[in-house]
Amino acid sequence: MSGVCIRHSELPGSSRLFVDFLYDFPRVEAFFSHDPSDPDSILKSIGEIEYPMARRAAVVEALQETNPNHPALAVLAQENTVAILTGQQVGLYGGPVYTLYKALSAVRLAQELTESGQPAVPIFWLATEDHDVEEIRSASFWDADITADAASDTRPAGLHELKGLPELLPLAEEISALAKRHYQNGRSFGEAFLGLLKELLGPLGLLFADPLEPKLRAVGGEFLSNAAMRAPELADALVARNKDLIAAGYKPQVHFEANETSFFFLLEDNHRLQLKFNAKTYDAHEMAGHGVKLSPNALLRPVWQDWLFPTAAIIGGPGELAYFAQSEVLYKLLLGRMPLALPRAFFTIVDGKSAKTIERFRVRYADMLHDESHVALTLAKRLVPPDVTESLQNAERSVNSAMSMLAAKLESFDPTIARALETSQSKIRYQFAKNHSKVVFEILRKNEQAQRQAAHISHRLAPHGHLQERHYSLLAMLSDYGLEFIPTILENIHYGCHDHHVLLLG
Repeated sequence: MSGVCIRHSELPGSSRLFVDFLYDFPRVEAFFSHDPSDPDSILKSIGEIEYPMARRAAVVEALQETNPNHPALAVLAQENTVAILTGQQVGLYGGPVYTLYKALSAVRLAQELTESGQPAVPIFWLATEDHDVEEIRSASFWDADITADAASDTRPAGLHELKGLPELLPLAEEISALAKRHYQNGRSFGEAFLGLLKELLGPLGLLFADPLEPKLRAVGGEFLSNAAMRAPELADALVARNKDLIAAGYKPQVHFEANETSFFFLLEDNHRLQLKFNAKTYDAHEMAGHGVKLSPNALLRPVWQDWLFPTAAIIGGPGELAYFAQSEVLYKLLLGRMPLALPRAFFTIVDGKSAKTIERFRVRYADMLHDESHVALTLAKRLVPPDVTESLQNAERSVNSAMSMLAAKLESFDPTIARALETSQSKIRYQFAKNHSKVVFEILRKNEQAQRQAAHISHRLAPHGHLQERHYSLLAMLSDYGLEFIPTILENIHYGCHDHHVLLLG
């Protein structure tokens, strides 16, 4: 096994906010409480925690419902234990493989803190309250996609029943049996997802929190009522934060308007009803009275979560970190602090066939994590005969040199003509690049093997131009690499290294 690390700034689709958060934190420090690259940040975050023992005891008791007799509950019950939080939507067959990477990132950090003398437990927040079933009802495997029969309505997604699941799964026998133990027609998305992850990750000390669990909601009712009473204040703070983000050159992840967008949904008879926030339909005192029936939106949810737990760090992907940049103002008003926000671990797993091709062509892995056309052209460039490449480069250098000499003469003769020559130079450079591309395309057209190799690499590493971890189910990885894939990933997660990891496991 070997691998390389790639900076996120080299990968397609990385947002400016995310890249600055990782590699140029001073640009975004106004939107976060702690620097993820500062090794002292976790200790500073722990020092800010104020967590009443009464709430701790109530939360531990509530978690017994979802994690009966789990040994980590006894650790969480101790006065100085902190929590490392992450979470994900309750997707079909465990969701995309980055779900696993999130969970193991929390496990790893909790282990490191505990080993250093600071007791910590990892907690996975099940996003059962989310309402968009279309986002979670499909799972992609290497050679097949499976979609459950479900459609979004006003019920929380975690309560929807699984329907239309096939008997045969495109998985190895052991992993297919694992999937069928939990994902069965008639079970809910939440129940199936929880069962699968508990079997795989419960032995690693991971606890699970379900916001639809009545006892946990009962503990959190106090926070929700208080947030409802302060909703106008929270709205003003969030509008101001969005303006600050835009002024800094970033796009807010969630659109928010003070008189239109609500922080809450109302849970009523297993339905989640949106509450418009304006003077005609929203009364703070009335909403506060609903307490445990209130369901927070995406910006308020992490604050509620970190009020419920003694959270030292929250772990998320690029989108969630963008949420946190907005939610930071809500954290300050409602919690008085914001935990350390950390990126989850990022992986692309390279199979043996892809690795051999990449090694033979001597191309960068960063160039293989693009769409198929980019991968194909990158490989084809390596097939251009060296003498053709050299001739094209020599010709371009000669023309550039001649044009530069002419430009120097013309500058003293007539600057206007010199500037016109710059335009001509640009057109000539474009034509050289165009001719080079034509050569590459022609070589690719004639080389069917290179086309097949590019198709395989793209299919495995970046299907449809999306990173592997965001597309394929975690069960696809377990099917190929076995259950030992989990400890392999865990041992390759290193706190403080936030790059994208490429692992060769073929």
